[in-house]
Amino acid sequence: MNGRDLRGRRLQAPVQRKTILTADGRIEGSNRDWKILIFFCLCAVALIAQLINLQVFAAPERRELARNQRAYEIDIHAQRGNIYDRNGNVLAMSVDATTIYANPKQVSNPRATADLLADMLGGDSDHYYKLLKQDLSFVYIKKQVDVAVAQKLMDLEDELVKELSEKKKNGETGLTIADMPLTGIYYLKDTKRVYPYGSIGAQVIGGVNIDNRGAYGLELMYDSVLRGVDGKLYTEYSLQIEGRPLSGQPIPGSERKEIAPIRGNDIIVSLDIDLQQYVELELARVGEERQSENGNVLILDGATGEIYATASLPLLDRNALTAEAIEKGVLTLKSISIAYEPGSTFKLATAAAVLDEKAFDTDEMILVPDFRNYKEATIRDAVRHPETMMNLRDIITVSSNVGISMVKDYLSDEVFHSYLQRYGFGKATHVDFPGEAIGTLSPYTRWYDVDSGTIAFGQGLTATSLEIACFYGAIANNGVKYQPHFLIGYPQSKANPIPSYKSEQIMRPDTANQLTSILTSAVANGTGYSARIDGYEVAGKTGTAQKANPETGGYLNDNYIVSFVGFLANTESKLVCITMMDNPIGAYGNSPTGPLFASLMWFAANRYMIAPTT
Repeated sequence: MNGRDLRGRRLQAPVQRKTILTADGRIEGSNRDWKILIFFCLCAVALIAQLINLQVFAAPERRELARNQRAYEIDIHAQRGNIYDRNGNVLAMSVDATTIYANPKQVSNPRATADLLADMLGGDSDHYYKLLKQDLSFVYIKKQVDVAVAQKLMDLEDELVKELSEKKKNGETGLTIADMPLTGIYYLKDTKRVYPYGSIGAQVIGGVNIDNRGAYGLELMYDSVLRGVDGKLYTEYSLQIEGRPLSGQPIPGSERKEIAPIRGNDIIVSLDIDLQQYVELELARVGEERQSENGNVLILDGATGEIYATASLPLLDRNALTAEAIEKGVLTLKSISIAYEPGSTFKLATAAAVLDEKAFDTDEMILVPDFRNYKEATIRDAVRHPETMMNLRDIITVSSNVGISMVKDYLSDEVFHSYLQRYGFGKATHVDFPGEAIGTLSPYTRWYDVDSGTIAFGQGLTATSLEIACFYGAIANNGVKYQPHFLIGYPQSKANPIPSYKSEQIMRPDTANQLTSILTSAVANGTGYSARIDGYEVAGKTGTAQKANPETGGYLNDNYIVSFVGFLANTESKLVCITMMDNPIGAYGNSPTGPLFASLMWFAANRYMIAPTT
């Protein structure tokens, strides 16, 4: 029913709208269409954002990931620098070699290939088979193969390719390069280390591992100088796809980049390889004759600290470097790496201390019995004797333990200890060789009453042969001690100056002269008589020390470490030689170390034309 409003306008009844459904059952005009549209828009935005992320932001990472799946990086070893002895002889050098590697995914018949490799390269076929069966695209077959051997393998591959070509010409089908036994085998230029003098000096010169890195000896000590900078070879292969014979092959036109290696620097060391050879021959001979498997020799120049020769038993054979040999200690240069109780060679340190302190004079006489009681123990001389008046020369000449312990008492323990430290005992020598042992010298505040007596004659502390040799080198060199070393030159580069080796006046020159005179008496008239050399005044001292018992802490009965150390007095040469043997036949009373010293220094005197003195 229509009516009118207050202004007279006609009122109309509301129109009743009909609900219309679309064919799919939706209400026509519903806002659900907008929601669906918005949903799809959001999805499109997310997809676009992800595409932008993948193509822009994540693209470098994805490219690198894809590249890593097909790219391989191979080290190209740098040629190591040479090692020369003091006379220019080559002790270690690098020569060309070939490293053989494989892409197992390209090898169609691993067993046939393994058999062929074993036949050409030696070794076990099963070993090569296991390498070639791996699900990898790169494996090393054999490193540092002789160039001639690798060339034979490459020549064989060329022959097989020619045979395949001939078969195809004759109409034989179904054969491809992929079927050949050497397909997937590759070659890389490399170097390997060789030692022209074989095993002579091997403990000192050292060796390298399969990666041409220094493993022991001077090769390890100067590895950063010798090894140079390795190069790199980058190459790319397609992915291996089952049923596609050309997959897994180098990608034509792909990036193949090679960074050339940089050769290492050469070094010159202080060894004299001819003297070294004689030292090793004599040491081995005496060790075999006296049935001692443990001994060492070291020869150095007291005027420079340069080490001319050194070796220890058992000697190292480069061709028999087995686990058993290493267990026996062939890699251990014991003259530097093993400390022991030196025994009577240490008496000269006690004598030097009292003379330097002017607490005792060489001509001063004291009454020396053949034994002396301390709170904890009794010390005795090796040979029974009545109470005898002795001066310092007599005490050293007859090697009296009791006498030197009485001389030490002219110094307090504190002062005595300070002199031993000044002489270098209980400290590293800082020799340029890996694995230096540091002798033990306990603080004087921890000494028992008997310790001050036993330390005076070389028991109750330890030292290396190198430490003892350096001390005697100072005696020969007017009291000046030099830092021991091997490196004496860099022949290739002026940018690498020779290190500045330390020297120190550790005793007064007149003390050194007095000790030299005493040492000549010890050889001419005393315990060192077996070290005499015709025509020369030998200054030296014997050492006989009981071996410590590692289980009880005491000493073993009838087990001795014997030694001799000395030099040619009153000559221009300051060469010092120390010989040491562990419990040889005749250790007590017939030590082989004096005659061994005489043999070695006689050779050195002739080699360096050291003028005789008598």
